Amino acid sequence: MKRLVLAVLIMGALVFNGCAKSGEPDSTVSADDSKGVCYDPGVNAFGSNFQSYLNSTGNSDLTGFGGSTSKTGDCAIVKQPVVFIHGNGDNASGSAMPMGGWVTSRNYFKTKGYKPSELYAVNYGKPGAMNASLNYHEASNISKIYRFIVAVKNYSGMAKVDVIAHSLGVTSVRAAVKGGTYKEYTGTSVYLGASINGIIDTFVGISGANRGLNSCGSWPLNMWTPTCGPTGLSINNPFLVAINGGKASMSYSYWTWSYVPNTLSMKVGSYTYSIMSYADELGCMPVMPTYCYVYARHTSYLDGQNGGKVYYSYPYGHMGNKEQTPAVQYNMVVSHNTNG
Repeated sequence: MKRLVLAVLIMGALVFNGCAKSGEPDSTVSADDSKGVCYDPGVNAFGSNFQSYLNSTGNSDLTGFGGSTSKTGDCAIVKQPVVFIHGNGDNASGSAMPMGGWVTSRNYFKTKGYKPSELYAVNYGKPGAMNASLNYHEASNISKIYRFIVAVKNYSGMAKVDVIAHSLGVTSVRAAVKGGTYKEYTGTSVYLGASINGIIDTFVGISGANRGLNSCGSWPLNMWTPTCGPTGLSINNPFLVAINGGKASMSYSYWTWSYVPNTLSMKVGSYTYSIMSYADELGCMPVMPTYCYVYARHTSYLDGQNGGKVYYSYPYGHMGNKEQTPAVQYNMVVSHNTNG
């Protein structure tokens, strides 16, 4: 029953944000028709050259989009690659749910001169709104995100990459960049490798539940679904305590409601930005903006961030925060500001 309720909430979010995408997945064009323009394989598969690289490095299990038929000539990687990480129940191409994926952002970045060989996204978790209550920070998912970021960086030959994440992808990236051994509540663990915080230039976290979700409750008195469980988004669960610097209660004072910076902040990469909304019907609740707060701060705020963009009304809901802000995402990555 609880699983069904959470799924209905997700579907409600999609209706609440029900404005159309600004673009559909790119159609496949033959290499012969490219006329000097880097061949674009679209959003449903990796480019053949990047796929070959993944296969050769033990990452053939990864799926998503990015790359082309080469990384030379018209496909030469000049700009710092951007890696997109989707949210709960979503996928890279957007086929899993309405307003999903990264088509809108990818199309915008392309209008600004980015090539298919400079824009990447990876799939993880179970796609579809009905699976939303089943996804959590699973070891295999954290491994996929870690390996993908490293693969894009190494394949591109660049010193760093930029990462833009949405929803569950925000906390997943934050766990992945720490590296080391990641262990989930089931006992399953995976060794990721060294921390990759140093290879990320700009991190943009959109609608992340960095302090947990009030709708999940507090650990261990939380809603019993994987998404709200000990390796999910229940407040003060073992996962969130670990990625937030080993601090329960987020270092806020219960008595004065004053904020004390965490000894280990939520900052990722050299520049960290957040995009949040008080109309976020999943991170908050409709018409209940105070429900956004966990320990006196919006759950999507990232401690130590360099800046952020805040919205207060429709269409900037949970999905709208991603779909309506490509220009903001671009400026955060390229100019390190929050304009847009």
